[in-house]
Amino acid sequence: MLYKEYVKISALSVHKIGNKAVVEGVELSDSPVVLDETLGELLKTYFLMAFKDDERYAFWHPTSMELNEVYAYLGKIFDGGDSFHEQSRQLAKLLYDMSEHPNIKRGDFYVVYFKDCILDGETIDAVGLFKSENKDTFIQINPVAGGFSVESQTGMSINKLDKGCIVFNLKREEGYVACVVDNANRSDAKYWVNDFLQLKRCNDDFSQTEQAVSMCKSFISHLPKEYDKATKAVMMNKVVETLGNKEVSLTDIAERAFEPAGASEAFYSYADEYQAKQEMTFKDSFKGKAEVLGRKKVSAVTKIKLDDNFEINVLGGEENIERGYNEDRGMKYYTLYFEKER
Repeated sequence: MLYKEYVKISALSVHKIGNKAVVEGVELSDSPVVLDETLGELLKTYFLMAFKDDERYAFWHPTSMELNEVYAYLGKIFDGGDSFHEQSRQLAKLLYDMSEHPNIKRGDFYVVYFKDCILDGETIDAVGLFKSENKDTFIQINPVAGGFSVESQTGMSINKLDKGCIVFNLKREEGYVACVVDNANRSDAKYWVNDFLQLKRCNDDFSQTEQAVSMCKSFISHLPKEYDKATKAVMMNKVVETLGNKEVSLTDIAERAFEPAGASEAFYSYADEYQAKQEMTFKDSFKGKAEVLGRKKVSAVTKIKLDDNFEINVLGGEENIERGYNEDRGMKYYTLYFEKER
């Protein structure tokens, strides 16, 4: 858990990055920004409010970690000395070189040194990389003789972060620990995470749980028609129940969610294909993270839509659901048994 209230900004450099494809150029500042306490607190809120540290990333490179340029520049910053601003300039030039997609907008690039970050109970330093691309219009009212003047100004809104990455000075040999935000147009998203930062998801409990949910949803959706919607909804609910905040394995999921319906062997085969396709591997056991298991993430499987008239959201209690066929009407039906109506 990241406790944002203790964080302090100790250094800030700002540069302006254009789109390289249309030769907009990069404007590098000569020195860091001097902040007063009030502006520092406003910027801290802007930089940090969008981050959730559950999804963690690490730098990588197919050949050598040191060839990941962002990783190398950040290493020099964390090593101390007076190189912070110079490394921020190198990072800005690198970002410009990566800004070749036609949809990438011109924007302000911030490099921030944070002190007193508390992550998982440990106090550490971090470096933030942020880019603001979208501007808002603000109304400024100024007093004049006998009244007021009204004028508009364009500037950065502190209510929404476009792109950001916080890198914590932890696990340096493994590529550090990073959190990412990208709220920009999805068509240009790859350049920030994949091209510029070169990050990959950490294979931690959160990621393992998320992958398990995605895999099970996909597997259930591809089951043949003899598995009706109610059976599939029960399977998904069993997956969620199995993953809930406890040590779990793929065997546990197969036995509890799929074996009762005779689908466990098919699940094991699907899991092998999934891991190969996603280039990831499930651990022998991992702790299921309840925060991944939101109802929205599984509702596509647990919701049964009947024609244009009814929807049944199955949250459990499969023993109280019966499916049948009424020959007189020539229609299928569900019978639901319950004790009280809420």
